[in-house]
Amino acid sequence: MPARISLQVPDKALLGAYEAALRGGWSPNTTRNVAPEQLAAIAADPDAFLAEIRGGPGRIRLPDGREVDRIPGPTRWIFAEDRPERPFIGSINLRWQEKDGRPILALPEHVLGHVGYTILPAFAGHGYATAALAAMLGVAREAGLPEITITCDATNHASRRIIEKNGGRLIETFVAPLYSPDQRLRFIVSTAP
Repeated sequence: MPARISLQVPDKALLGAYEAALRGGWSPNTTRNVAPEQLAAIAADPDAFLAEIRGGPGRIRLPDGREVDRIPGPTRWIFAEDRPERPFIGSINLRWQEKDGRPILALPEHVLGHVGYTILPAFAGHGYATAALAAMLGVAREAGLPEITITCDATNHASRRIIEKNGGRLIETFVAPLYSPDQRLRFIVSTAP
């Protein structure tokens, strides 16, 4: 039976579950642990944190220490709907640039793909990320993106399967020196239903 999830807009009613995941060692960023920064931001001003995480303007710190403008786009928190307690299980976001008020497929050098996601380790391998990516493709379609780019480490076989189950076509192997010398895979995924 396929995993059942819901994508929720981050809000105060759900913030406790998100904080618990951060305190438990999970990070919504796959390239570095941002949990301490996010816990501090929540403690300082939960409303500002939620506004920024919902896709508002802001700055992000790259692995080399530079700060750049955040690429706006929605973040959704993932909840397992097929478990009685409906636990928080991860986060997924969509990002894109616009030109003349229309979304474009091009991304800046520091943004490797349109979608990023991470699942808490206790919930990995149960189909939740596959279901979350499928749901986010609908959000991308509504935003006007006919396709998206998504990447994963070449050694991350689980992520590759998730992308391929959602129709991902491998288009290249590349290295993103800003993040690591390791090889990565770039896929194109259609947002058509």
